[in-house]
Amino acid sequence: MSDIRALTRDFIDRAEKLRVCVIGETIVDAFVEVKYEGQSMKSFCPVFRYAANGLDRTEQEGGAAAIARHLEDFVAKVDLVTNTEREIVKTRLIDRDDHKKHVEINKIETDGFGDTEIDPGQYDAVIVADFGHGFCDGLKVNGKFHFMSQTNSNNFGFNRMSKWKAFPKKSACMDLREAGLQLNHKVGFGNREDVEELYNYELGADKLFLTLGKKGSVYFDGSSFELQPAFQGDVKDTIGAGDTFYAFSCLAAEVGMQPVMAVPALAASLSCTWLCNAESVTKEKLLHYADRFV
Repeated sequence: MSDIRALTRDFIDRAEKLRVCVIGETIVDAFVEVKYEGQSMKSFCPVFRYAANGLDRTEQEGGAAAIARHLEDFVAKVDLVTNTEREIVKTRLIDRDDHKKHVEINKIETDGFGDTEIDPGQYDAVIVADFGHGFCDGLKVNGKFHFMSQTNSNNFGFNRMSKWKAFPKKSACMDLREAGLQLNHKVGFGNREDVEELYNYELGADKLFLTLGKKGSVYFDGSSFELQPAFQGDVKDTIGAGDTFYAFSCLAAEVGMQPVMAVPALAASLSCTWLCNAESVTKEKLLHYADRFV
C-alpha cells in the first residue's frame, strides 16, 4: 500500500481552496438505548426495556448535513442546500452495550419540498446526495455535478441511478446493492468487466466509485480501473461510512488524486470508529488515523 499519510497530506493541500456546494436531504438520526428482554409470551413481538435513567435519546444530523460537516475542515467553503425543518427523522432502538440496532422507526414528511436550481459556476464542486425522500426531485443543476442516489427501506427499487441518466455527471457513487438494482441482476464486481458493464449502463458519469463493504472499493473512468482494499480499523458502527466515502471521493476526483481511492477509503474507515455521525472527519483526525497504516 502506498504511503497513506503522504497521500492524505497531498489531498489536504490540493483540496484547501475548493468551493463546494452540497445538496440533499438532511436526516435526523435518533438513538434510544434499550436492553432486549426476550419474546412476549402473549404476542409475537420482541420486548425491550429502556436503559438506565429512563428514555435515553440522542440525536444527530446525518445525510447531506453530515457530508457537508465532513468536508468543512478540508475546503475553503461549503454551502449546504437542504430541508430546513426536521421532516425526516429515523429513530433506532439500539442495544446499550454493543449498539446493535433492534428496531428502526421512520418519520418522513416531505410535502414542503420545492424546486431548487443551482448554478455550478459558483463552485468548484457540486455534490448531490439523493436519499430518495423527495428533496432532490425538483432539483435542476445547470452543469456537471457529483452524484449519489441511495437505496433504503423507504425507496427500495425506486431511487436508482437511472432516474438521473439525462443529467451529465462528473462522478457517480453507489454500493453493491444499488449497483445490482441498476443492472437488474446481481454481480460480484470483482473484475473490470463487471464494473465496465455498470459504467456503461445509464450512468451518464465520467467517473464511477463503487463500494464493496469489507472487500474495499472500485474506481473506473472508462479506461483506468482501480481496486482499493479496505482499511481494517476498529469498527464501532458502519452507519454513515458510505456517505463519508462519497464525500471524500468527490473531492479526490475533483483535485485529480492518484491513486484516487486511498483517502476516501481511509476516511470511511475512520468514520466507523464512532457511532453513526457522532463526530466528523477533520484534517487532524485523518492524519492521525493514517499513521496506523504507515
